[in-house]
Amino acid sequence: MKDGLPKKNSNGAGEEFQSYKGVVHLKYTGMELITDILAISEETRSVLVKNPCILQPMATEDGKSQMALVPFLMTAKDDSIHLALGDILFIAECREDVAAQHTQMFSSIMMPKDTGKIII
Repeated sequence: MKDGLPKKNSNGAGEEFQSYKGVVHLKYTGMELITDILAISEETRSVLVKNPCILQPMATEDGKSQMALVPFLMTAKDDSIHLALGDILFIAECREDVAAQHTQMFSSIMMPKDTGKIII
């Protein structure tokens, strides 16, 4: 058992869970986390996520506003956390452009520059 979850997690249909880039919408704060969803456990009633980020407006040098990914866990030692299912309103798949920026943020692999901007 790793991180309090069984080694193989089921997707509810008896198949092994496949991790993916997702958006977790938190019920009480309305915050959206862009994250790697590693596991969903019915036993602990929690979701294991890695590298959660939020979108935050940032001012550019020319005074315009654009959205930037900012780590949700600014001061935490670990980059993975368990979120209680009761605190989650819904989970959805992440848009490809946002997923690519999230991957680039936490990877040593350089991606082409034209896929790095989020346009909303």
